Amino acid sequence: MHCWLEGRKSLTVTWGVREQVELHGNELARGRGAYCGSQEQERIFKNRAIRLRAYDLMLAALAGCGALSVTTVCCATSHMPTAYARFVEHLERWAAEMDTRVLVVLDGHAGPADGVESEADVAELEAAHRNARPYRLVHRGLDLRTRRVIEDPIVQDSRSSHLIQAADLVAYAATQWLWVNTNLWPKGGPTHGRPLAEIAKSYESLAGLWLPSERFGIHMASVEVPRYEEALG
Repeated sequence: MHCWLEGRKSLTVTWGVREQVELHGNELARGRGAYCGSQEQERIFKNRAIRLRAYDLMLAALAGCGALSVTTVCCATSHMPTAYARFVEHLERWAAEMDTRVLVVLDGHAGPADGVESEADVAELEAAHRNARPYRLVHRGLDLRTRRVIEDPIVQDSRSSHLIQAADLVAYAATQWLWVNTNLWPKGGPTHGRPLAEIAKSYESLAGLWLPSERFGIHMASVEVPRYEEALG
């Protein structure tokens, strides 16, 4: 948190980025969203080169935290619960190797912020509970005798979590790295537009935090297409 908040402070001092504004990888990198305290600062911060510098600054801030480990899971599916299951399996293996336990904080809507006081609050809470169900089931399917990932996922809105925002910036940068350096998306990429080579390069600043067992900090989890296991060569 100290490294991340020092990076946030630099954004504020250099470009006037508001202290509590959410940092979202896609929006920050692509010049979307409003971040600054004044219109003049916002006009300057809309500049593509400055946004990319800001992104690089935040990844560099994380790279300075020696106690942090970074891992990204990639697999050939657009079905999020399946991708999440591969992610949890990856954490299980890592935790067993490290002889430790894991709690997962999941980006999502946890329900009313100030408690349940009305029918609308009840409906909101039920919707949040229902949306998180596929991810809870992944945890509850783990073997109680051996599992390392404990409890259900803790759902928290990224707007109120610096650590989730940090994870989002890392995940988006890893996607750009894959887009630039592999042929996983032969039809033009995972999203509209072009890959951001600058963000892919910034991602490499995290090399000191990647797990020793992974190339480029990315675990390629096979779902149905074996070639994805070999995408990094």
